[in-house]
Amino acid sequence: MFRNFKGIFFVVVLVILGLFTLLIPQINIGSFERGEEDSLLGLKLGLDLQGGTHLVYKFISEDDQPITPEDIEGVKKIVEKRVNEFGVSEPNVQLLGNNPPDRILVQLPGQKGISLTISFNGGVVSKDSLNRFFSNVIGINNFIISENEDGSFVIQLEKIEGNFYEDTINDEIIQGWKQQLSEEFPVNLSFGYSSLEEESVEKITDIFNSLENITYGNLNQMNDFENGFSIDIYNLNYDQETVGVQTNSQLKEIQSELKNLGELQFLFIEGNITQWTLSGGIQEAKRLIGSTAMLEFLYRECGDSLPEELNDIISADEWEFERCTNPKYYVENATEINASDLVDAYPDISQDLNRPIVQIVFNDEGADAFYDVTDRISREDDRLVVYLDGEELIAPYAKTGIAGGRAFIEGPGFTSDLTRTIAIQLRSGALPLELELIQERNVDSVLGQDSLRRSLIAAGIGLLLLVVFMISYYKMPGIIAILSLITYGIILLAVFKILPVVLTLSGAAAIILSLGFAVDANILIAERTKEEISSGRGLLAAINSGFDRAWPSIRDGNLSTIIVAVVLFWFGDRFGTSIMQGFALTLAIGVALSMFTAFFASRLFLRLISSTIIGKKIGLFVPVFEKTDTEGKK
Repeated sequence: MFRNFKGIFFVVVLVILGLFTLLIPQINIGSFERGEEDSLLGLKLGLDLQGGTHLVYKFISEDDQPITPEDIEGVKKIVEKRVNEFGVSEPNVQLLGNNPPDRILVQLPGQKGISLTISFNGGVVSKDSLNRFFSNVIGINNFIISENEDGSFVIQLEKIEGNFYEDTINDEIIQGWKQQLSEEFPVNLSFGYSSLEEESVEKITDIFNSLENITYGNLNQMNDFENGFSIDIYNLNYDQETVGVQTNSQLKEIQSELKNLGELQFLFIEGNITQWTLSGGIQEAKRLIGSTAMLEFLYRECGDSLPEELNDIISADEWEFERCTNPKYYVENATEINASDLVDAYPDISQDLNRPIVQIVFNDEGADAFYDVTDRISREDDRLVVYLDGEELIAPYAKTGIAGGRAFIEGPGFTSDLTRTIAIQLRSGALPLELELIQERNVDSVLGQDSLRRSLIAAGIGLLLLVVFMISYYKMPGIIAILSLITYGIILLAVFKILPVVLTLSGAAAIILSLGFAVDANILIAERTKEEISSGRGLLAAINSGFDRAWPSIRDGNLSTIIVAVVLFWFGDRFGTSIMQGFALTLAIGVALSMFTAFFASRLFLRLISSTIIGKKIGLFVPVFEKTDTEGKK
């Protein structure tokens, strides 16, 4: 009896721990993190239940060279590494086509929603005005706008409803948003001269008249400054790929023309878009998978002395800026720092600037080269320029040579998502083949929720019918079987959450199949127990003997199923079929746990019941339509 209570106590503890695991959506214990905030019981859901991103790429060879199996396998491994490090649950990376494959499928569950980060200089745009812009002008509903400490705004478009859907948003639409934003929030130029001739006022108007594709407001005289003016500019053409520039090409042209009219005493620009970064969802997935982050370090030899033609135009301070930023006055050369010298890269937050950065670590050769270059620029007052995919990120100077082989890169458009993506791309290296995106779509979470709802309804109906049958036919053993199944279900889902196992539609089918095995085991136990009772044994002896007789059949049937699941998992791994792998893994875990609950939990429950007053009523342990001559025996 004491052993029974010890076993029952163990099962109860497992059930309580399982319930505790399932009822807390997200478990965080130190570095151990499990669970999803917005999913059913915190379980990880697959693409077909949760929604996400579906991408198909075509292999493109360089210089018409034949594509080798090694190239294809290299692409698959790198893409898998990238999406795994990206933190995607059960990504599906699968080769498509035969002899050899010519495409690669990438499915990323949960990667939906767009995050747009926007910054304006001057602080003239408020959160409320942006809210009105996206809801009234763009026509998007269900979005969230938050304001960062640096004054930038993050627009979360996780559930786009209105005139747009995420899988239809492309670069042209995004560029249109930027243009509409420029029309809604004009850029204000305030400028003043120390002295200005009367005809120069007309020339100022001529400058704005000469610009194409933009409109401007009235040129207003500033009351508190004799030669000061202000003007609003609309419809600025922001470059589609420009991120983090303080002024675009049109504003630079205006500034240059205004400087030619006289000595500018001040020039302020307010309301200009200084950051426009799109991340998350399909856009982030495409940036992560299809491109290779190539890091390049160049030595920038800045201009020496102020050219004679600039003596009367710019000051010494302005020349210090121009000599290292204007391509007319600097020369760039290669350095000994190679991208292959990079051994690690990871996203971080700058302690000084409180902004996202990418920390990089060099090997010994790269560390030596990095020290030599930084030592040289510190002595020559030059710059070390960091390019990412041909785009200049930063051109810092150094006060002294930097040893240790550690540095960081930053960019004006860097966000937490972007730095994570860049770090993954830098670590994974170059793709051996170019990838051309030929299909992209977003699996709507609404479809996933509908699939999940239908699955739960089907499971509920099946369980209800099972409960009615087991109790009405097998009576007390049927009640014990249902109690055992409830225990099995709680422990199984808790194991799925802790491992974690991603639940898909195929996985749900495997769970229902494993439930069938658990029911089958309890039926075998009930039948064998009934036979022992019919042969004249007492209830406790019949239960023990019935379990001993049923166990070989339960064991052999379940082990053969587990072997089949292992074979399915192996074939799924060989042929890149993650659906088959998910089904096999879920089935194997479910069948293994069903063996535990059938032989351990059910046995304990029946033994415990047999020692109570219910155990004296043998008829409760014999199925209906069955008769026994041992009524009243124990």
